[in-house]
Amino acid sequence: MRKPYIQRQRADWWLRNPGYRRYMLREATALPLLLYTLLLMSGLYQFSRGEAAFLGWLELLRSPWLLALHGLALAAALFHAVTWIALVPKILVIDSDRLRVSPAAVKRAHQVGAVVCNLGVLLLVVVLLSTAGGH
Repeated sequence: MRKPYIQRQRADWWLRNPGYRRYMLREATALPLLLYTLLLMSGLYQFSRGEAAFLGWLELLRSPWLLALHGLALAAALFHAVTWIALVPKILVIDSDRLRVSPAAVKRAHQVGAVVCNLGVLLLVVVLLSTAGGH
């Protein structure tokens, strides 16, 4: 039996095409977001250990490296969100005999949905903070 032909792929395959470079950059946004998630989880752990541990963790957040991580995570999250919403009309194609939705309408619906969800989270935080401050 013959061995199947396996085409060799160069390690820099994604550098040759601008679309592939953008794709890899978008996927790379997961790394700073992972680090930021671990940072927040460590904060929850320190919170469970008591007030002194949590205050120490808050003091650690003032480090220039962690302030840079905050900025990098914000930039990565915004870049990922913008590029994801731009990709949605290419992924979610609604075109049948009974229903056809334009790609612009699909993109606009996702933009509106993102704004509504963010406003909902912001409202929830404001309500929770106002009720917590009343005690």
